[in-house]
Amino acid sequence: MTLDIIVPHYKEPWETCKFLFDTLATQKGVYFGNIRVIVVNDGDCVLSNDCFGGYPYKVEYLKKQHGGVSAARNYGLDHATADYVMFCDIDDGFLNNYGLHLVFSAMQDGYDYISSNFVEETFTDNNTPSIVRHNNDFTFMHGKAYKRSFLTEHNLRFDPNMTIHEDGYFNTVALVTAKQEGKLKCIETPFYLWVWNDNSTVRSNREDFVLRTYGELMRTRIGACQQLKDRGYVEEFKTSVCMTVLNSYYDFQKTSYHVAKNQKHLRNAEKAFKGFWDLYGNVFKDCTNQMIAEVAVSARANACKNGMLMEQESLKAFVRRFE
Repeated sequence: MTLDIIVPHYKEPWETCKFLFDTLATQKGVYFGNIRVIVVNDGDCVLSNDCFGGYPYKVEYLKKQHGGVSAARNYGLDHATADYVMFCDIDDGFLNNYGLHLVFSAMQDGYDYISSNFVEETFTDNNTPSIVRHNNDFTFMHGKAYKRSFLTEHNLRFDPNMTIHEDGYFNTVALVTAKQEGKLKCIETPFYLWVWNDNSTVRSNREDFVLRTYGELMRTRIGACQQLKDRGYVEEFKTSVCMTVLNSYYDFQKTSYHVAKNQKHLRNAEKAFKGFWDLYGNVFKDCTNQMIAEVAVSARANACKNGMLMEQESLKAFVRRFE
């Protein structure tokens, strides 16, 4: 079995990128002749082929016109030839030296979608380094591998118009397709490290970032719901609509969203959700009380983890505001 690791690159200096390539080189229990890293330069001239010399695996450095992370991943996928592909961010790395050994073991068993738990490097409010473990996450690209023939057969690609929250769209559709049409494997041991980056707007103020980019978030969720509907996954389509409504409901219950400085962003976010509701509000109304209750448990738990203290309004009142 062979693996192509697709890594988009845009303006990051080699000092930022080096950790990924170094930690990949420390992987044990794998044959590096079966691993290739495809670096997709998305329209800048920061790196050169000289950076990648001396590693035990092959590195292919491709260049294209700037088109964003989704287009770069698709470009790498178009040039992939391995049995499996993995997508990594160029400023991240590998935590567990036997991580890829676990992935290759799952590859040998023929799974179509392989997902592992991963670890996030972050800082607390008092600037203390902290590690957060993400279990059973199917939103981020981190620590996931896909059988290339499975992606090709089911036309699973990134939407090139999505450059923010694009991984949630891709993984939602890929996960449901794997559950319905293929084989899914979850690896408990984390090996992917989501590295802290001081220059990342997403990482340094994630809540503010989500609020300001809610329009893009709704666009990816609309895209995912529509893909599930078009592919004939009726129940999964309803569940995705239900999850989006409840996630948005709990998002808007966060006290921090309602402070004066966020009023403009909040209005724009609610306008974006209104667009989703106009499309799929009737679908949500047709969801059973049992489905809504089951989805609400995980949605509320996630909202509390991300800073929601208590509901400011009822779900019924929230929905009424958008009708």
